[in-house]
Amino acid sequence: MSAAFSEADPRTTTPVSDLSETGCCVHIGSALPVGSVIDLRFTVFPDEPILFEGRGRVVRHCEDPPGMGVEFVELDESARDVVRKIMLRDEAAKRLPTLAQRHVGLRTHGLVARLVESKK
Repeated sequence: MSAAFSEADPRTTTPVSDLSETGCCVHIGSALPVGSVIDLRFTVFPDEPILFEGRGRVVRHCEDPPGMGVEFVELDESARDVVRKIMLRDEAAKRLPTLAQRHVGLRTHGLVARLVESKK
């Protein structure tokens, strides 16, 4: 089944935390069922944006703050490089004293996640 999961306004922000080479936690109010396969597309660092596009599977639900743990699947090497670049830039930014350091997690811009498959 293919259905629109989110067509969020590109000006909105959606927190993403625990980003790693294997997945991330997407903090949204209404999580999809565990086992759902989604396409993810988001941009981090709006000043010098990095675009991530990949597919993931919901593996757990988070409660505080609400969201869902997503394991990346079917990532090609360029998508893995993007994740590494995001992580390196985030680590470097942590060393700089900015207001952004007060926020927990990464803020994404223009998050689009489309449901590819749902396990009931």
